[in-house]
Amino acid sequence: MRKVAFVAPVLLALVISACTSGNTQAKKEDSAKPASKASAGKETLDLKLPKEADYLVPATSGSGTKDIEPFHSKGDVYTVHLRCEGKGGISLGDGASDPVQVKCGSPVAIGHVFIDKGVEQRLTVSPDSEKTKWAIAILEGKQKLTP
Repeated sequence: MRKVAFVAPVLLALVISACTSGNTQAKKEDSAKPASKASAGKETLDLKLPKEADYLVPATSGSGTKDIEPFHSKGDVYTVHLRCEGKGGISLGDGASDPVQVKCGSPVAIGHVFIDKGVEQRLTVSPDSEKTKWAIAILEGKQKLTP
């Protein structure tokens, strides 16, 4: 019996169903959730976050490879907002399957990830370069993919 959903196709769906915004101007109202302690004092890339949402992982930014704090979704879907600046791109994966690749310099990648309900999620952000800046936020449920 499978305990964990096979995450690779799910993460691949994140890229395939990613919604991007043609507007790269940051709006104060879009940054409704403050950055976590991990990114306090650093400028967070605009993630086009909804004004109200239940955050599984608050807006977090950094450079270099980082294991995202493990989280549990109350349902069978969560929404990822992901963006990077620099050369190359970043990958988001669970270590057990091929990670999703996101190209830097593009608008925010936003996607829904479908999972087995209640299964702990462990993701890692890995940039192509240690100088690449990235930002991520993970929200509970199926949020509207707003450009």
